[in-house]
Amino acid sequence: ASGDPCDPCATWCDAISIRAGYYGDYVFDRVLKVDVNKTFSGMAATPTQATGNASNTNQPEANGRPNIAYGRHMEDAEWFSNAAFLALNIWDRFDIFCTLGASNGYFKASSAAFNLVGLIGFSAASSISTDLPTQLPNVGITQGVVEFYTDTSFSWSVGARGALWECGCATLGAEFQYAQSNPKIEMLNVT
Repeated sequence: ASGDPCDPCATWCDAISIRAGYYGDYVFDRVLKVDVNKTFSGMAATPTQATGNASNTNQPEANGRPNIAYGRHMEDAEWFSNAAFLALNIWDRFDIFCTLGASNGYFKASSAAFNLVGLIGFSAASSISTDLPTQLPNVGITQGVVEFYTDTSFSWSVGARGALWECGCATLGAEFQYAQSNPKIEMLNVT
């Protein structure tokens, strides 16, 4: 501060600061809901007999079929982010911030939550048959477990947080953050 109480810039300059640091966000045991449509298309008709060859496995169902993943949840989700952050602080109460760093994750759920599908009951004419690539999956596989690990990839975020109410040493605040990362699957296990 300039020491001059009449200086209109004195309080404004003292009210703003820049903060920089490390941001670590480690999320464990999250239960995430799968966001899918109620129906999906592109599958052949469900086999109607317990034995024998399935027919019309190269023709998609006319109306689609109920999506077995609809309403399902991931049993376990873990997400790890390490980043540098830069924040503009106003009056020691509000931050507008951004982060740049890296993220990776682990996800596990039943095969139904991942829409794992298969082709059951198709018998090719020979071991080098060209018919197989034209066939469509006809069943949803629901008894398996799928888990996958992602690689570490670039991530960024922007957000704001602030203290809304204070009473003594207790503070009530709120935070909003939008984060983006596009990792690729590094390892996939289906059991």
